[in-house]
Amino acid sequence: MGPTKAYINHQHLLHNYDLIKNAVTPAKVMCVVKADAYGHGSIEISRTLINHGAHYLGVAFAEEGIELRKAGIQTPVLVFGAQLSEFMEDHLRYDLDLTITGRHQIEPLRQLCLKYNKKARIHIKFDTGMNRVGFPMNNARMIIDQLFEESLFTIVGIYSHLSSSDEGELTFTHQQLQRFNEIRNYILAKYSQPLLFHIANSGAIMRLPESYFDMVRPGVMLYGNPPGPDFDLQWDLKEVMTFASKVALIKRVAAGEPVSYSRRYYTNKETDIAVIPVGYADGYNRLLTNRGQVLIGGKRYPVVGSVCMDQILVDLGLNSGVEIDDEVVLFGEQEKAGIPNIEICRYLNTIPYEVTCWVSRRIPRIHIMS
Repeated sequence: MGPTKAYINHQHLLHNYDLIKNAVTPAKVMCVVKADAYGHGSIEISRTLINHGAHYLGVAFAEEGIELRKAGIQTPVLVFGAQLSEFMEDHLRYDLDLTITGRHQIEPLRQLCLKYNKKARIHIKFDTGMNRVGFPMNNARMIIDQLFEESLFTIVGIYSHLSSSDEGELTFTHQQLQRFNEIRNYILAKYSQPLLFHIANSGAIMRLPESYFDMVRPGVMLYGNPPGPDFDLQWDLKEVMTFASKVALIKRVAAGEPVSYSRRYYTNKETDIAVIPVGYADGYNRLLTNRGQVLIGGKRYPVVGSVCMDQILVDLGLNSGVEIDDEVVLFGEQEKAGIPNIEICRYLNTIPYEVTCWVSRRIPRIHIMS
């Protein structure tokens, strides 16, 4: 195992989960663990959350759900998105809840149910304004009636997705909620079976209690981050991931010397340059060239020169006291200092989801349970 690691703090995870659960009760909580739990490790994260009372898990693709099932996780798992009919068999075989988003899915799924003599668990998704995935609103009632009359399907939930709940202006989000309520009211007036209505993502959970309905779907906030760097965060979230490495080499470089590829940085005086064995192949973005900072001994030092595939260079100055094998934090906390995820986002004009997802599979996840 190399010196670069992603440390995953499960106590921080549970702190965030408890904030959500306490706010939304009696609504259930579907924990979104797609994309390997946003880079944190889906199996380990799922086990911790389930042991702490999580009701549901959410993933993007059937293979993500299958991975959870093969790890022994039996909690209900919803597969989001538009699923092609050729992959529907996996949903039945592994007891995964399937999202129905288009009429073209209905007949292939019926045939599979007949073939396996098994009912499919489905959630019906409606497009309330994102114009990505879901049945359009103009034929919502016809679709509802068709699917509710289908004896081979067990309808578990009805849902939609909010496109703009993290923005300062919420007019469009309220329009989406109004459209979702129209669907909900129609179903509740006509059908009596128990259902889970759900639409709230992280932004809505933190800002719109009227969006909770029967279940909420926290993603990025579970991992301690707001939806974006400019989000007005009023919740006491704790970041779950710390991305860290170690000093592998320190070398004295004279003034006026170029550093790293393409000579994008020149020393302005004699200085010590530290070599850190982490690069863009590990998830430390190349756009952090001459912009990023790291923590060593609780003190910030600048990343200088081009970020390489497997290494970055850090300017220590002289007499820093930094030694080979010292810990280097790329983002996260160290000795009461911190480089938060959102700081990386501001450098790169991106969002916290992407920063943790960048951390590659070759970086070991060290799960800190207590």
